[in-house]
Amino acid sequence: MNGVRAAGNRGTATNADVTRINRTALLDALRTAGPLGRAELVAATGLASATVHRLCARMVEEGLLGVERDTGGVGRPTHRYRHLGEARTVVAVDVTSAIARGALIDLDGETRHTETQQLQDADGHLTASSRLEGVGVLAERLIRVAAGIGSPAQGIGLSVPGVVDADGTVSDSVELGWNGVAVRDALQTRTGLPVVVENDANAVTIGEWTHGAGQGTGDLAALVFGIGVGAGIVSGDRLVRGAGAAAGEIGYLITDPQAFSQPRPTGGDLETRVLALGGAGGTEASTMAVLDDESASGGADAERLLDHIAMSVAALSVILDCRVVILAGRLPRRTDLLVGGVTRRLEGRIPRPPAVVVGALGEDAALVGIGQLIIDHVKGAVYLA
Repeated sequence: MNGVRAAGNRGTATNADVTRINRTALLDALRTAGPLGRAELVAATGLASATVHRLCARMVEEGLLGVERDTGGVGRPTHRYRHLGEARTVVAVDVTSAIARGALIDLDGETRHTETQQLQDADGHLTASSRLEGVGVLAERLIRVAAGIGSPAQGIGLSVPGVVDADGTVSDSVELGWNGVAVRDALQTRTGLPVVVENDANAVTIGEWTHGAGQGTGDLAALVFGIGVGAGIVSGDRLVRGAGAAAGEIGYLITDPQAFSQPRPTGGDLETRVLALGGAGGTEASTMAVLDDESASGGADAERLLDHIAMSVAALSVILDCRVVILAGRLPRRTDLLVGGVTRRLEGRIPRPPAVVVGALGEDAALVGIGQLIIDHVKGAVYLA
């Protein structure tokens, strides 16, 4: 949670700020160590007993807390409060070119329900409009499911390939055909819920950082392979988005001086070279296929592809001094050959080479990450309700 918000120019907290902070302290204590009685909550949070009683009673009425009677001690039975994270959910959606995968995730981070949605229109065509409509249909369906299971949805998180501006506009997504599409506003108007839109590589990075291979460090990067190549960056325990929300667009890394004298490619230099080496025009299924076909025998294309991947890992590492670089997305079957090939190339070439690892969450990484981002976004409103 954020710190105390300034009121005017006085730098003092409002009553709403104090309530939010106190509720946050109680809910976090119960989420991590509960169930707890009133005296235990007083000890854990430092709040007055009357404050604990008043706030907990209100949160019981709201369905955020449950009450258990403890009859095991001497004397009158006492009440112990339990956090009901499952009482509220968020909608998480991961959008790709032809399909959207959605999940209902409760505020404890547990997935309660999953669904998918094809994004073609009625005639079977994939367009920018059909994709936006399909995402809206899926979100509305998940909202209805959440209401049906008694865990109303509090917000929607959307993971998309492409550059996402701070206002939730997708300014550039070749894969989806979205260029300057105000996705956040459109989805908020349609559903009435708060919406967070994030680049898919950033969502993958958040997922792996909070629940996967990046746990335990606040300085890492994820290199994500799909139709293109992207990266997400965490530095100093913060997701790095950059001045224009385009940090991590590593596909535009220039890997050869010849790039300056050649016609500008549709994508960036690194991405164009990686996709070309992948074969079959760089389709989703084939981007890494050359490693499966040739890496065991040291094929020339496989070795060049490993060179380019190692260059991108080196660039991330020497600029960010990250401890871990996570390889995620559509990877080859022999990930050991991928990791080994990159690691060997970096040894002795850069100071303090990072640990190069494979992501732990697989295809669920973006869903987990965008789910965590929307959970963090809505918690303040839930805690203050």
